[in-house]
Amino acid sequence: MTKKNDILKGRTFVCTYPEKEQDELVTMLTNEGAKVLSMPVIEISPLPFQLKKNIDQYDWLIFTSKNAVQPFTDSYPKVPCKIAALGEQTAQKLEQFNLQPAFIGSGKSAHDFVDEFMPKLQNNEKVLVILGNLAPDTLQQKLGKKAPVDRVNVYQTHAAADIDSKILDSIDQGAYDALLVTSPSAVRSLIQKLKTTPDQLRFISIGTTTTAEIRKYGTEPLATANDPSYKGLAEATIRCYQSKVKI
Repeated sequence: MTKKNDILKGRTFVCTYPEKEQDELVTMLTNEGAKVLSMPVIEISPLPFQLKKNIDQYDWLIFTSKNAVQPFTDSYPKVPCKIAALGEQTAQKLEQFNLQPAFIGSGKSAHDFVDEFMPKLQNNEKVLVILGNLAPDTLQQKLGKKAPVDRVNVYQTHAAADIDSKILDSIDQGAYDALLVTSPSAVRSLIQKLKTTPDQLRFISIGTTTTAEIRKYGTEPLATANDPSYKGLAEATIRCYQSKVKI
């Protein structure tokens, strides 16, 4: 049994991502004495899609998010190509569908992934980038300088239809310690829903891409995870408060 240290005793955190059956982040924070509220502000849903080429004409498939894995494999359960994954979470999701990545990037950002993956890519190897509707064209633009790249959107991210108004009110009243955010779209959705100005909000971010979105609103997160994963976000939260004294 995990020892409870109470580092976060008396602290309240709001998770803004879609609920999960087994949530390592929630377990880690509650083991440290925290109260964790779930308030999903975005929803993920599959999109119908069609490839520009037969799948066996591609040399590489690139998955940048775990959210892309099931929508794609529902149509293509067997993949005759090499697979690249952005981050361990994406790689683990692929493995659940018996797909083994030949390359796993650090997961910090699409820009970092390009730098890491480019040496693996041979000139004129055909690449399919599998994304969500809000993802920028970073991979196509940069990898396209070396090889032909197609893009397909297999899922969409949109604001949650039903957000807990009581938790929103608590945030506007300042009755929380930090908002745990895992994507730029979650940051935007939160700011749209809250009355509080962005510079008064307290964020802890899963990674550099999400932190960049927070900074667009003129504020700085309390912490950014070194490892862009739910576990990394929990670790960043615990580190952030280890040296703080509850007032």
